[in-house]
Amino acid sequence: MRAQAPDVRPLEILSTLSKENAEADARAFRMLMRHLKEFDSQRRTVLMVQVENEVGIAGSGRDHSLEADRLFDEPVPESLVQSLRAHEDRFSPELRRVWNGNGRGWCDVFGENAAEAFMAWNYARYIDQVAAAGKSEYPLPMYVNAQLPAPLERAGEYPSGGPHPYFLEIYRAGAPALDFFSPDIYWPNFEYWAERYRDHGNPLFVPEARLDAAPYNAFYAYGEARALGFSPFDVDSLPDVGTAGDDSKNPVAQSYAVLRQLEDILPDAQSAGRTRGIVLHVSSPRATQTVSLGGFLFMATLARSWPARNLLQDDGAMIVIQTGTNEFLIGGTALSVTVSVDPDARSDLKNGIAGIASVEEGSRIHGEWITARRLNGDQDNQGRTVSLPDRQFKLLLVKVYTIPGR
Repeated sequence: MRAQAPDVRPLEILSTLSKENAEADARAFRMLMRHLKEFDSQRRTVLMVQVENEVGIAGSGRDHSLEADRLFDEPVPESLVQSLRAHEDRFSPELRRVWNGNGRGWCDVFGENAAEAFMAWNYARYIDQVAAAGKSEYPLPMYVNAQLPAPLERAGEYPSGGPHPYFLEIYRAGAPALDFFSPDIYWPNFEYWAERYRDHGNPLFVPEARLDAAPYNAFYAYGEARALGFSPFDVDSLPDVGTAGDDSKNPVAQSYAVLRQLEDILPDAQSAGRTRGIVLHVSSPRATQTVSLGGFLFMATLARSWPARNLLQDDGAMIVIQTGTNEFLIGGTALSVTVSVDPDARSDLKNGIAGIASVEEGSRIHGEWITARRLNGDQDNQGRTVSLPDRQFKLLLVKVYTIPGR
């Protein structure tokens, strides 16, 4: 059974209201998970499963089949209303703006977003049935992803009813079998969408992202948004890459080579709040960005040549991991970084100063730091700047000194 347009034309979209559709989908998914358990439960190469892909109704914004119209004209299910009333503190701004907990019908309760809320509820319940069937065979973590709206797009211009951040509370009510919700981020404002999916304990996993921006956004995802995963779309189209340390590799491979050196310490550092990240583009509204970590402020700008001060690269990014009291690993590209005392975090250094004691370029091999060269003089601006090179990604070990104020 297919969903229908307002003029009753069938759409190339399966209806969420068809019992036969849901049962067939659940049956097929259950068999898939049984197969995974039989062939992979020992090696565990499959870590989690995406149940559906970018679900939603295009065009009208909701299903207009006879059954859908009938349900849309009925009161909002009491189970959904009660769940939302109990979790109003977790509402997105978009849901809070339209919510009327005293209403009865979909338009009364959700106002101008009634059609999208209606589809979110029906997709959530449908996917929950499928996911629960799969988990009955092999309970791996399961998630769904969303195609996100472009600026000023309305529901139907993007898939209406998907797990958008506007209506995640509806998904939590309707699909308890799902473990988290994920964004496919192709729009330039990566940071905005990443942060929208970190609300209320939802772990960030980005299953699709722009390939050209991936080398930079990966550092923001793991460092600042503390993502558990980040996957550029079409990564298999990239040319073969060389061996470790080959600077001719493509930028995605280079950035991941740096991140791979951090994989043994990254999860614990994320959990402990010892990571930060910055991504900057030539089109960024701010020329600089600053993050605080370990009592210090790290201020980054896009790298420029000297003395002409020409921009070396249109994009730059870094991840910072605190590895000691005054010690940090900084990985990335094309940024100039200065370090100062964070007065809000270091009362013991009121009116004090901080500077760069040493910068080493190198790599982590089996958890041990191997120094390739010590950077000083012009390479660190006489101890004033940490410089991440353009056209390549590097990992640096930075030690900071402090002098108390008088």
